[in-house]
Amino acid sequence: MSDQELSERFYQNVDTFIQVLGAEQASKTDIFFRISRAAIGTNVDYSETQRILADITGFHTWYDAWAKSAERFLALAQEAERRNRTITAGENFLRAALLYHFAQLFTRPEDHRRSEGQEKRVAYYRKACPYLLPSVEQVWVDFGDRRLPGYFRPAIAVENPPVVLMMPGANSVKEELHHWALEFNQRGLATLAFDGPGQGEVSVRNGGIPLRLETYHQAVTAIIDYLATREDVDNARIVAWGQSTGGQLAIRAAAHDKRIHGVVSLGGSYDYRLEITPTTPADVWEEARDLYGFDTFAQAKDYVLEKGSLESIAEKVTCPLLLIHGELDNIVALEEMQLIQQETEGKTDLLAYKNGNHSVCNYNLEMRAAMADWVMDLVRR
Repeated sequence: MSDQELSERFYQNVDTFIQVLGAEQASKTDIFFRISRAAIGTNVDYSETQRILADITGFHTWYDAWAKSAERFLALAQEAERRNRTITAGENFLRAALLYHFAQLFTRPEDHRRSEGQEKRVAYYRKACPYLLPSVEQVWVDFGDRRLPGYFRPAIAVENPPVVLMMPGANSVKEELHHWALEFNQRGLATLAFDGPGQGEVSVRNGGIPLRLETYHQAVTAIIDYLATREDVDNARIVAWGQSTGGQLAIRAAAHDKRIHGVVSLGGSYDYRLEITPTTPADVWEEARDLYGFDTFAQAKDYVLEKGSLESIAEKVTCPLLLIHGELDNIVALEEMQLIQQETEGKTDLLAYKNGNHSVCNYNLEMRAAMADWVMDLVRR
Protein backbone atom coordinates (compact mmCIF):
# COMPACT_ATOMS: atom_id res chain seq x y z
CA MET A 1 0.00 0.00 0.00
CA SER A 2 1.39 3.43 -0.94
CA ASP A 3 1.97 6.25 1.55
CA GLN A 4 -0.95 8.14 0.03
CA GLU A 5 -3.27 5.17 0.43
CA LEU A 6 -2.19 4.71 4.06
CA SER A 7 -2.89 8.36 4.75
CA GLU A 8 -6.27 8.28 3.05
CA ARG A 9 -7.34 5.24 5.06
CA PHE A 10 -6.14 6.80 8.30
CA TYR A 11 -8.01 10.08 7.79
CA GLN A 12 -11.15 8.26 6.71
CA ASN A 13 -11.01 6.37 9.99
CA VAL A 14 -10.51 9.59 11.91
CA ASP A 15 -13.54 11.08 10.19
CA THR A 16 -15.63 8.04 11.11
CA PHE A 17 -14.49 8.18 14.75
CA ILE A 18 -15.42 11.86 14.99
CA GLN A 19 -18.84 11.30 13.46
CA VAL A 20 -19.62 8.25 15.62
CA LEU A 21 -17.91 9.15 18.91
CA GLY A 22 -17.79 12.92 18.74
CA ALA A 23 -14.73 15.17 18.50
CA GLU A 24 -13.93 15.17 22.21
CA GLN A 25 -13.89 11.40 22.56
CA ALA A 26 -11.89 10.95 19.35
CA SER A 27 -9.29 13.46 20.48
CA LYS A 28 -8.71 11.76 23.83
CA THR A 29 -6.62 8.99 22.34
CA ASP A 30 -5.04 10.43 19.20
CA ILE A 31 -1.26 10.57 19.53
CA PHE A 32 -0.80 14.07 18.14
CA PHE A 33 -3.96 15.78 19.31
CA ARG A 34 -5.36 15.45 22.80
CA ILE A 35 -8.00 17.68 24.23
CA SER A 36 -5.94 17.93 27.44
CA ARG A 37 -3.06 19.32 25.38
CA ALA A 38 -5.30 21.95 23.82
CA ALA A 39 -6.82 22.81 27.20
CA ILE A 40 -3.46 23.92 28.57
CA GLY A 41 -2.02 25.21 25.30
CA THR A 42 -4.70 27.56 23.99
CA ASN A 43 -5.17 29.86 26.99
CA VAL A 44 -8.95 29.46 26.84
CA ASP A 45 -11.33 28.02 29.41
CA TYR A 46 -13.33 24.78 29.36
CA SER A 47 -16.51 26.39 28.07
CA GLU A 48 -14.73 27.75 24.99
CA THR A 49 -13.24 24.34 24.29
CA GLN A 50 -16.72 22.84 24.44
CA ARG A 51 -18.04 25.41 21.96
CA ILE A 52 -15.22 24.52 19.56
CA LEU A 53 -15.81 20.78 19.85
CA ALA A 54 -19.53 21.24 19.24
CA ASP A 55 -18.73 22.70 15.82
CA ILE A 56 -16.63 19.69 14.79
CA THR A 57 -18.88 17.24 12.96
CA GLY A 58 -16.17 15.46 10.99
CA PHE A 59 -12.51 15.67 10.12
CA HIS A 60 -13.17 18.26 7.41
CA THR A 61 -14.61 20.74 9.94
CA TRP A 62 -11.74 20.49 12.44
CA TYR A 63 -9.73 23.47 11.19
CA ASP A 64 -12.72 25.76 10.72
CA ALA A 65 -14.02 25.16 14.24
CA TRP A 66 -10.74 26.22 15.86
CA ALA A 67 -10.26 29.07 13.38
CA LYS A 68 -13.74 30.41 14.17
CA SER A 69 -12.80 30.71 17.82
CA ALA A 70 -9.42 32.23 16.92
CA GLU A 71 -11.05 34.92 14.80
CA ARG A 72 -13.43 35.88 17.61
CA PHE A 73 -10.53 36.42 20.01
CA LEU A 74 -8.60 38.23 17.28
CA ALA A 75 -11.46 40.72 16.95
CA LEU A 76 -11.45 41.23 20.72
CA ALA A 77 -7.68 41.79 20.64
CA GLN A 78 -7.89 44.35 17.86
CA GLU A 79 -10.66 46.28 19.58
CA ALA A 80 -8.73 46.27 22.88
CA GLU A 81 -5.60 47.45 21.09
CA ARG A 82 -7.56 50.28 19.47
CA ARG A 83 -8.69 51.39 22.93
CA ASN A 84 -5.18 51.01 24.37
CA ARG A 85 -6.29 48.20 26.67
CA THR A 86 -2.96 46.47 26.34
CA ILE A 87 -3.40 43.59 28.79
CA THR A 88 -6.66 42.53 27.16
CA ALA A 89 -5.12 42.92 23.72
CA GLY A 90 -2.14 40.75 24.64
CA GLU A 91 -4.24 37.97 26.16
CA ASN A 92 -6.51 37.77 23.13
CA PHE A 93 -3.77 37.97 20.49
CA LEU A 94 -2.15 35.09 22.39
CA ARG A 95 -5.40 33.08 22.32
CA ALA A 96 -5.86 33.72 18.61
CA ALA A 97 -2.31 32.55 17.92
CA LEU A 98 -2.59 29.37 19.93
CA LEU A 99 -6.04 28.50 18.62
CA TYR A 100 -4.68 28.73 15.08
CA HIS A 101 -1.86 26.43 16.15
CA PHE A 102 -4.32 23.78 17.25
CA ALA A 103 -6.43 24.35 14.15
CA GLN A 104 -3.55 23.44 11.85
CA LEU A 105 -2.20 20.69 14.10
CA PHE A 106 -4.83 18.17 12.99
CA THR A 107 -4.96 19.31 9.38
CA ARG A 108 -3.40 17.33 6.55
CA PRO A 109 0.09 18.47 5.52
CA GLU A 110 -0.91 19.24 1.94
CA ASP A 111 -3.98 21.30 2.97
CA HIS A 112 -3.30 25.02 2.34
CA ARG A 113 -5.01 25.80 5.64
CA ARG A 114 -2.16 24.17 7.51
CA SER A 115 0.29 26.77 6.22
CA GLU A 116 -2.31 29.47 6.84
CA GLY A 117 -2.72 28.40 10.46
CA GLN A 118 1.03 28.33 11.00
CA GLU A 119 1.47 31.82 9.57
CA LYS A 120 -1.32 33.23 11.73
CA ARG A 121 0.04 31.50 14.83
CA VAL A 122 3.34 33.33 14.43
CA ALA A 123 1.83 36.66 13.36
CA TYR A 124 -0.63 36.92 16.25
CA TYR A 125 1.82 35.68 18.87
CA ARG A 126 4.21 38.41 17.80
CA LYS A 127 1.38 40.92 18.06
CA ALA A 128 0.89 39.74 21.65
CA CYS A 129 4.58 39.92 22.63
CA PRO A 130 4.84 43.56 23.80
CA TYR A 131 1.57 43.38 25.73
CA LEU A 132 2.27 40.22 27.74
CA LEU A 133 3.52 40.17 31.34
CA PRO A 134 6.42 39.70 31.34
CA SER A 135 6.82 41.07 27.84
CA VAL A 136 8.33 38.79 25.22
CA GLU A 137 11.40 39.76 23.21
CA GLN A 138 11.76 38.32 19.73
CA VAL A 139 15.28 37.09 19.05
CA TRP A 140 17.08 35.70 16.01
CA VAL A 141 20.16 33.54 16.42
CA ASP A 142 22.66 32.96 13.64
CA PHE A 143 23.07 29.30 12.72
CA GLY A 144 25.21 28.69 9.68
CA ASP A 145 23.52 30.49 6.79
CA ARG A 146 20.22 30.49 8.69
CA ARG A 147 18.73 32.32 11.65
CA LEU A 148 16.79 30.50 14.34
CA PRO A 149 13.74 32.37 15.69
CA GLY A 150 13.09 32.50 19.41
CA TYR A 151 11.29 34.28 22.22
CA PHE A 152 13.18 35.53 25.26
CA ARG A 153 11.20 36.18 28.42
CA PRO A 154 12.83 37.77 31.45
CA ALA A 155 12.36 36.53 34.98
CA ILE A 156 9.81 38.34 37.10
CA ALA A 157 11.53 40.67 39.60
CA VAL A 158 14.97 39.02 39.38
CA GLU A 159 18.13 40.49 37.85
CA ASN A 160 20.65 38.30 35.99
CA PRO A 161 18.54 35.15 36.39
CA PRO A 162 19.35 31.60 35.31
CA VAL A 163 17.93 30.66 31.90
CA VAL A 164 15.72 27.76 30.81
CA LEU A 165 16.36 26.95 27.17
CA MET A 166 13.10 25.51 25.80
CA MET A 167 12.91 23.07 22.86
CA PRO A 168 9.62 22.02 21.24
CA GLY A 169 8.81 18.53 20.04
CA ALA A 170 7.98 16.98 16.69
CA ASN A 171 4.86 19.04 16.08
CA SER A 172 4.87 21.48 18.95
CA VAL A 173 6.45 24.89 18.41
CA LYS A 174 8.00 27.68 20.44
CA GLU A 175 4.66 29.50 20.75
CA GLU A 176 2.97 26.47 22.33
CA LEU A 177 5.55 26.46 25.14
CA HIS A 178 4.20 29.79 26.43
CA HIS A 179 2.34 28.53 29.51
CA TRP A 180 5.28 26.39 30.67
CA ALA A 181 7.66 29.33 30.20
CA LEU A 182 5.48 31.49 32.44
CA GLU A 183 5.78 28.90 35.21
CA PHE A 184 9.55 29.40 35.14
CA ASN A 185 9.35 33.20 34.80
CA GLN A 186 7.22 33.45 37.95
CA ARG A 187 9.94 31.64 39.91
CA GLY A 188 12.71 33.99 38.89
CA LEU A 189 13.96 32.18 35.79
CA ALA A 190 14.36 33.65 32.32
CA THR A 191 13.35 31.51 29.34
CA LEU A 192 14.30 31.29 25.70
CA ALA A 193 12.00 29.15 23.57
CA PHE A 194 13.10 28.57 19.99
CA ASP A 195 12.38 26.68 16.79
CA GLY A 196 15.33 24.53 15.81
CA PRO A 197 15.96 22.77 12.50
CA GLY A 198 12.80 21.09 11.21
CA GLN A 199 10.55 22.81 13.74
CA GLY A 200 7.97 25.58 13.41
CA GLU A 201 9.25 28.43 11.28
CA VAL A 202 12.37 26.42 10.39
CA SER A 203 10.47 23.36 9.13
CA VAL A 204 11.13 22.01 5.66
CA ARG A 205 7.61 22.93 4.53
CA ASN A 206 8.32 26.52 5.58
CA GLY A 207 11.53 26.63 3.53
CA GLY A 208 13.74 25.57 6.42
CA ILE A 209 16.08 22.67 7.04
CA PRO A 210 15.34 19.14 8.28
CA LEU A 211 15.85 18.05 11.85
CA ARG A 212 18.73 15.65 12.32
CA LEU A 213 18.87 13.95 15.71
CA GLU A 214 22.64 13.52 15.54
CA THR A 215 23.38 17.21 14.85
CA TYR A 216 20.53 19.13 16.52
CA HIS A 217 22.87 19.85 19.43
CA GLN A 218 24.72 22.27 17.15
CA ALA A 219 21.64 24.49 17.11
CA VAL A 220 21.49 24.38 20.91
CA THR A 221 25.15 25.36 21.09
CA ALA A 222 24.40 28.34 18.82
CA ILE A 223 21.63 29.42 21.20
CA ILE A 224 23.94 29.10 24.21
CA ASP A 225 26.62 31.12 22.37
CA TYR A 226 23.99 33.80 21.84
CA LEU A 227 23.05 33.80 25.52
CA ALA A 228 26.72 34.32 26.36
CA THR A 229 26.47 37.73 24.65
CA ARG A 230 23.64 38.88 26.91
CA GLU A 231 24.46 40.74 30.12
CA ASP A 232 21.00 40.30 31.64
CA VAL A 233 21.21 36.54 32.39
CA ASP A 234 23.42 34.17 34.38
CA ASN A 235 25.14 32.10 31.70
CA ALA A 236 26.65 29.76 34.27
CA ARG A 237 23.19 28.39 35.05
CA ILE A 238 21.53 27.28 31.83
CA VAL A 239 18.94 24.49 31.99
CA ALA A 240 17.92 22.65 28.82
CA TRP A 241 14.20 21.80 28.74
CA GLY A 242 12.40 19.82 26.06
CA GLN A 243 8.91 18.47 25.49
CA SER A 244 8.31 15.10 23.77
CA THR A 245 10.89 14.87 20.97
CA GLY A 246 12.41 18.00 22.48
CA GLY A 247 13.09 16.00 25.65
CA GLN A 248 15.41 13.65 23.81
CA LEU A 249 16.97 16.59 21.99
CA ALA A 250 17.69 18.29 25.33
CA ILE A 251 19.47 15.17 26.59
CA ARG A 252 21.48 14.95 23.38
CA ALA A 253 22.46 18.61 23.74
CA ALA A 254 23.68 18.08 27.31
CA ALA A 255 25.82 15.16 26.15
CA HIS A 256 27.67 17.52 23.80
CA ASP A 257 27.67 20.93 25.50
CA LYS A 258 28.88 20.92 29.09
CA ARG A 259 27.72 24.48 29.66
CA ILE A 260 24.28 22.99 30.27
CA HIS A 261 23.70 22.98 34.04
CA GLY A 262 20.72 20.61 34.06
CA VAL A 263 18.10 18.94 31.84
CA VAL A 264 14.33 18.49 32.02
CA SER A 265 12.79 15.96 29.63
CA LEU A 266 8.99 16.18 29.60
CA GLY A 267 7.69 13.09 27.80
CA GLY A 268 10.96 12.51 25.97
CA SER A 269 11.95 9.14 24.57
CA TYR A 270 15.06 7.00 24.97
CA ASP A 271 14.62 5.03 21.76
CA TYR A 272 12.30 5.97 18.91
CA ARG A 273 12.92 2.55 17.40
CA LEU A 274 10.68 1.07 20.08
CA GLU A 275 7.79 3.17 18.81
CA ILE A 276 7.81 1.61 15.35
CA THR A 277 5.04 -0.99 15.20
CA PRO A 278 2.77 -2.41 12.49
CA THR A 279 -0.02 -0.19 13.83
CA THR A 280 1.89 3.11 13.89
CA PRO A 281 -0.67 5.52 12.39
CA ALA A 282 -0.10 7.39 9.14
CA ASP A 283 -0.13 10.84 10.76
CA VAL A 284 2.90 9.82 12.82
CA TRP A 285 4.74 8.83 9.65
CA GLU A 286 3.67 12.03 7.91
CA GLU A 287 5.07 14.04 10.79
CA ALA A 288 8.33 12.07 10.84
CA ARG A 289 8.72 12.29 7.06
CA ASP A 290 8.29 16.07 7.08
CA LEU A 291 10.26 16.70 10.29
CA TYR A 292 13.32 14.85 8.99
CA GLY A 293 12.88 16.10 5.44
CA PHE A 294 12.31 12.85 3.57
CA ASP A 295 10.04 11.95 0.68
CA THR A 296 8.58 8.67 1.93
CA PHE A 297 7.51 6.92 5.11
CA ALA A 298 10.10 4.20 4.43
CA GLN A 299 12.94 6.72 4.38
CA ALA A 300 11.76 8.18 7.67
CA LYS A 301 11.55 4.71 9.18
CA ASP A 302 15.06 3.80 8.05
CA TYR A 303 16.42 7.02 9.54
CA VAL A 304 14.74 6.42 12.89
CA LEU A 305 16.07 2.86 12.97
CA GLU A 306 19.58 4.17 12.41
CA LYS A 307 19.65 7.31 14.57
CA GLY A 308 16.70 7.16 16.97
CA SER A 309 18.34 5.84 20.14
CA LEU A 310 20.16 7.50 23.05
CA GLU A 311 22.34 4.43 23.43
CA SER A 312 25.96 5.53 24.04
CA ILE A 313 24.73 9.15 24.22
CA ALA A 314 22.88 9.38 27.54
CA GLU A 315 25.94 8.06 29.36
CA LYS A 316 27.84 11.21 28.31
CA VAL A 317 25.51 13.50 30.25
CA THR A 318 27.23 14.76 33.38
CA CYS A 319 24.63 17.22 34.72
CA PRO A 320 21.48 16.41 36.72
CA LEU A 321 18.39 15.30 34.77
CA LEU A 322 14.68 15.29 35.51
CA LEU A 323 12.53 12.86 33.55
CA ILE A 324 8.77 13.45 33.62
CA HIS A 325 6.61 10.59 32.41
CA GLY A 326 2.96 9.61 32.27
CA GLU A 327 2.55 5.89 32.76
CA LEU A 328 -0.44 5.82 30.38
CA ASP A 329 1.71 7.38 27.65
CA ASN A 330 0.92 5.48 24.45
CA ILE A 331 4.08 6.74 22.75
CA VAL A 332 6.91 6.43 25.28
CA ALA A 333 7.22 3.51 27.69
CA LEU A 334 8.22 3.72 31.36
CA GLU A 335 11.03 1.28 30.60
CA GLU A 336 12.67 3.97 28.48
CA MET A 337 12.93 6.22 31.54
CA GLN A 338 14.59 3.38 33.42
CA LEU A 339 17.14 2.94 30.62
CA ILE A 340 18.09 6.60 30.84
CA GLN A 341 18.43 6.31 34.61
CA GLN A 342 20.70 3.31 34.25
CA GLU A 343 22.95 4.96 31.70
CA THR A 344 23.24 8.24 33.61
CA GLU A 345 24.19 6.33 36.78
CA GLY A 346 22.13 8.03 39.44
CA LYS A 347 22.20 11.59 38.13
CA THR A 348 18.57 11.35 37.02
CA ASP A 349 15.35 11.94 38.96
CA LEU A 350 12.10 10.44 37.67
CA LEU A 351 8.74 12.10 38.22
CA ALA A 352 6.14 9.56 37.07
CA TYR A 353 2.36 10.00 37.07
CA LYS A 354 0.45 6.73 37.24
CA ASN A 355 -2.51 7.98 35.19
CA GLY A 356 -0.62 10.57 33.18
CA ASN A 357 -0.75 10.70 29.39
CA HIS A 358 1.98 11.81 26.98
CA SER A 359 3.74 14.86 28.45
CA VAL A 360 1.35 14.56 31.42
CA CYS A 361 -1.02 17.12 29.93
CA ASN A 362 -3.87 15.68 31.99
CA TYR A 363 -2.08 16.45 35.29
CA ASN A 364 -0.48 19.65 34.09
CA LEU A 365 -1.21 21.90 37.07
CA GLU A 366 0.65 19.78 39.60
CA MET A 367 3.25 18.57 37.13
CA ARG A 368 4.36 22.00 35.92
CA ALA A 369 4.77 23.26 39.49
CA ALA A 370 6.87 20.25 40.48
CA MET A 371 8.92 20.63 37.29
CA ALA A 372 9.64 24.31 37.88
CA ASP A 373 10.44 23.74 41.56
CA TRP A 374 12.97 21.05 40.61
CA VAL A 375 14.73 23.53 38.33
CA MET A 376 14.74 26.18 41.07
CA ASP A 377 16.26 23.74 43.55
CA LEU A 378 18.91 22.86 40.98
CA VAL A 379 20.02 26.41 40.19
CA ARG A 380 20.14 27.32 43.89
CA ARG A 381 22.73 24.64 44.65
